[in-house]
Amino acid sequence: MVGESRCGAQLALLLVVLLCLLVPFWSGIADVGSSASSAELDGMSFVGKLGPDGKPLDRDDILFFRDGQFWSKNCVACSFQPGAYFTRHADGGIEFQGVLESVERGRFSYIGVVRDGRVNARINWRKERWYWSIDKDFRFEGELAPDIDVPSVQQASQLASSAGPKPQDCRL
Repeated sequence: MVGESRCGAQLALLLVVLLCLLVPFWSGIADVGSSASSAELDGMSFVGKLGPDGKPLDRDDILFFRDGQFWSKNCVACSFQPGAYFTRHADGGIEFQGVLESVERGRFSYIGVVRDGRVNARINWRKERWYWSIDKDFRFEGELAPDIDVPSVQQASQLASSAGPKPQDCRL
């Protein structure tokens, strides 16, 4: 009897904790979805520079948006698949967030804003390993490049699937 009571109390506590964690998550999703379309940036590409947070941006890159997906030219070449992005209007711009994943290399979580033809994004690279994990922050700054054709999501996905670059080609 005492064991059943303790188990019930632990289960109730676990449910309360899960609810506390999920309610802000769900309300954030609802907020993002009601403020703007997830395809609002579709057809846009931004040419710019990428680099570790707090250091000079020293690597050329292009950020593409199409069909509700986004990807980076460098990330796709390093086997990161295009990922869904979500937007909302804030402070005179369009905020976006999304995740690019690679089975071998981990995940890049993007949070950025597009304002006046420019994009600024913070990127977190996370790769879990059993003995240690990689957790690094990067930045991307770029300008709208209307003359660049945005490849299809299928083309970007195929490039990511066939990527086999040498490690030095995917320096981060």
